[in-house]
Amino acid sequence: MRTFVTQFQPLLTRLRTHTATDSVGIAQAVKPARIQFIDVLRAFAILMMLQGHFVDTTLAEQFRNPDHPVYSAWYFMRGLTAPIFFTTTGLVFVFLLLKDGRPLGENVRVRKGIRRGFMLLFWGYFLKINLFAVLSGRLYGWYFTVDVLHCIGIALLILIGVFALSRKIRMPFWILLSLLSFFAFFIDPTFKAADWSALPQPIANLFTLDYGSVFTPVPWVGYTLFGGLMGYVLHVRPKLAFTHLFPLALLVTGYLVSHYSSMALIKLHQLSGWENFKSLAYNNGLFWRLGHVFIVQGIFMWGIARLRVVPMIWTKVGSETLTIYCVHYVLLFGTWFGLGIAGLWARSLSPWVCALGAASFVAAFVVLIAYIEPIREWLYRTLPDWAHYRWRVARVVVLRWVSRRLHARQRLKTLSLVRSFLF
Repeated sequence: MRTFVTQFQPLLTRLRTHTATDSVGIAQAVKPARIQFIDVLRAFAILMMLQGHFVDTTLAEQFRNPDHPVYSAWYFMRGLTAPIFFTTTGLVFVFLLLKDGRPLGENVRVRKGIRRGFMLLFWGYFLKINLFAVLSGRLYGWYFTVDVLHCIGIALLILIGVFALSRKIRMPFWILLSLLSFFAFFIDPTFKAADWSALPQPIANLFTLDYGSVFTPVPWVGYTLFGGLMGYVLHVRPKLAFTHLFPLALLVTGYLVSHYSSMALIKLHQLSGWENFKSLAYNNGLFWRLGHVFIVQGIFMWGIARLRVVPMIWTKVGSETLTIYCVHYVLLFGTWFGLGIAGLWARSLSPWVCALGAASFVAAFVVLIAYIEPIREWLYRTLPDWAHYRWRVARVVVLRWVSRRLHARQRLKTLSLVRSFLF
């Protein structure tokens, strides 16, 4: 066992240097094989997202034939990206949350999760703005549309809330996760049918796709809650990830969910009369994709645990998903500066040119992550001093503003919480 740990010590040391995603915490909490399983799965999802967004943005309309086997296979695989991200996020976060083991107020993952949730909300909105338009005083409605980062940030906050509620009402955490994960899926038809026009548009974007949002928290947080349930299972029985039985169980469960969930929903409709069950049964993308996620997780869990050597770049890419997402969003859609790939070749490329462009796009990000440490060091060295100074001044101003508006009893505790977010 000592030889095994020594062999992987360099891997653990390098993994701890990455702080952009939740995979960092895993490097300090679990065995290397599971680090690799989670990070390789995240790497698969992020690379699929890169090529999927590039192809969807640049492929000409006349080549989008759903009857063509290549396009059909690409379209199917592209649809796996978001469910895998949401589910894996829940798995990682809940595993680490329970691994900490301390009470709610002392649990480090609670504080980090709250900070990460709000940070993702910030980046979700900030990535959409055009800097020149904002500086000139122009704001557009699509700045406030909701995307994947918003939903993941909200999902993390919900997981923390569910964890706190389970402690408050003394109900097992896994029961609450199970109930709420199914509820997030079951309530989706009600949200889609509701009229949200009375709400301000930035708020309505959280509930409907009518104003340009790509994702909404309902039903997508359901995938995160299902992932959290798996994280709970792996926390209780961590050795399951290294067996043959658990990955096989995931494969079987995935097959049953993807093929027979519609039938189960019809039965539930017949028993309860609730129209949501019928609506989901006839438009069953949610459970269909959930089954595929279980299958993919089972394959990766079984395969990665049995590889003697996993290329470092796989786990490195998987640990830098937030960095990749932010950079790709600006480059592809040109939001900040008004110039991006979408503005140059939007739905205009032939399949072969598009495939070559997608491969180059993915390869460029792999190279970026391979050299991310020296790039960051260079940025930190060359970042103007005035930016550091103004950030320090802003933190002091916030702390003083909070201090002046609090009573003496509240001041110490609240200032400590604010410092944890700003420093």
